[in-house]
Formats: sequence, C-alpha cells, structure tokens
Amino acid sequence: MDKGLLEDFFKGDTRALARMITRVENRSADSIELLRQLFPHTGRSDVIGITGSPGSGKSSMVDRLAVAYRRNGKLLGIVAVDPSSPFTGGAILGDRIRMQTLGVDPGIYIRSMATRGHLGGLARTTADVVTVLDAAGRNPIIVETVGGRPGRNRNRQIG
Repeated sequence: MDKGLLEDFFKGDTRALARMITRVENRSADSIELLRQLFPHTGRSDVIGITGSPGSGKSSMVDRLAVAYRRNGKLLGIVAVDPSSPFTGGAILGDRIRMQTLGVDPGIYIRSMATRGHLGGLARTTADVVTVLDAAGRNPIIVETVGGRPGRNRNRQIG
C-alpha cells in the first residue's frame, strides 16, 4: 500500500482522492487494505440516491441540489452511475458532461462510473466509492443512477 497516497488523501488532495477511487473501482491488489485504512474515518456523510428513467431530470435535480448544498458551504461528492458501453465498457451517458457547471467548483467532486455489466443500476464497487468519498469528508454524497433494467415485466399489457 502506498503510504504517500494515503497521506495526500487525508490532506485533501483531489488527485489522491481520484487515485484512491480508481484503485477501489478497479479492485487493485491493495484496495481492501485501503478501505480498511479509510473505514475509521467514515460514517459522517449523508448519502442521497437519485434514480429514474433516462431523460427524467435526474441530472437537473442533482445540479440544483449541489448548488443549494454549496450555498451552505458543504463539500459534496457525486457518483454518477451509467450503463456500460458494449464497445468500451465505460459509462455510456457520461453525466460529468451534463454537469459541466458543477465540475469547475472545487467543492464538488464528480465521479462517473460504469455499471460494468452489473444489473440493478449500480456498479459492484459503488458502495466502496461512497466509502472513499465519505472518508474524504464529502458530505453529502449523491449517487445518481438510471436504476435497474427498465420495462422488465412492468406495465405489460395482457389481452
């Protein structure tokens, strides 16, 4: 485990935060140990989940919430979970592009992540990414996702 990375992370270095999230998201060899080191610094953040169909206004809601929290001096984290591209494996919609105005605010950390084929609207490592943001002092943490597989046995007409 990289002690310098951990030190930089706890000093508030955004690049260290990004590297920690990447390690956790990719399940690198030291990711479990990193999470163990972070765990005592967690449990202080409120986590808000926003889900809905594509185009239903989730990103607009996140944008407005973020602005309101920043007006109150909050440092927040946003995890935007999108379906995986069948070609690249990356996030299809790229919420970070839709939230460009928030991206220039140093008090807001936005991380787009792909579900990597995991069903249910979240990536397997979403909770771990939230843990990293919590340890980094981001509060609240907003998780935005399109949710599970839409239309599956829903609103099916019979007859």
